[in-house]
Amino acid sequence: MQTTLRRFASLSLLILLALPLLAASLGSAPMNVKGLNLDLVSVERRGNVLTVKWAVTNTGSDQAEAKFALKGKHTTSYAVDEESGTKYYALTDKEGNLLASASEYVGSDSYGIAEAIKPGETKRYWAKLPAPPPGVKAINILFTDTEPFEAVAITDK
Repeated sequence: MQTTLRRFASLSLLILLALPLLAASLGSAPMNVKGLNLDLVSVERRGNVLTVKWAVTNTGSDQAEAKFALKGKHTTSYAVDEESGTKYYALTDKEGNLLASASEYVGSDSYGIAEAIKPGETKRYWAKLPAPPPGVKAINILFTDTEPFEAVAITDK
């Protein structure tokens, strides 16, 4: 009986600790790459910078490549303020490198993130963009190969 109570208490604690992690996603969408699913994790404004974090999970049985074009001729991952019609692209440093979890050639004269993801694996990414004005409280986030995440609340830090 004592062992059963301990197991129940341990399981209850584990569930309570895991719930915030499960609820952390701002949205989820399948990607146009077989087996890949994208979860928008956070959109935070700190001063003049907007940080977007997301995760890609491979739920398929084969390795698949996730690509996010953040800069260049065919940029397909950015934020949009619908009220003003302004697009916000990933920031770069003085040398032209993206302020993102990676900055590599992804094809079509574009740079960003490209990574092979094994079955069952989840990879986390981030990018820094110019922040919209403080009055903008929600924004659309667009990623390569998935539907847009619309009217996403911006968390001010």
